[in-house]
Amino acid sequence: MYKISKDPNGTFLQCHDCSHIERIDSFMEDQGNRRTQAARAMQIHSREKHGPASVLQPIPKAAMLSSGRD
Repeated sequence: MYKISKDPNGTFLQCHDCSHIERIDSFMEDQGNRRTQAARAMQIHSREKHGPASVLQPIPKAAMLSSGRD
């Protein structure tokens, strides 16, 4: 969905499917973790611009338990 990179202006998330970026320092620290806010913004971008298949789906807990993963 995205990759995390750094440049002289800070850390950013870049979409794998286009040139869209979310800069972590553009989010407000008083509203929670900036990295988490940027990841949510990137998920929204991916879903809206590239379709729901572009967003990673969580593994159901039952599937993790049956495979021995926690």
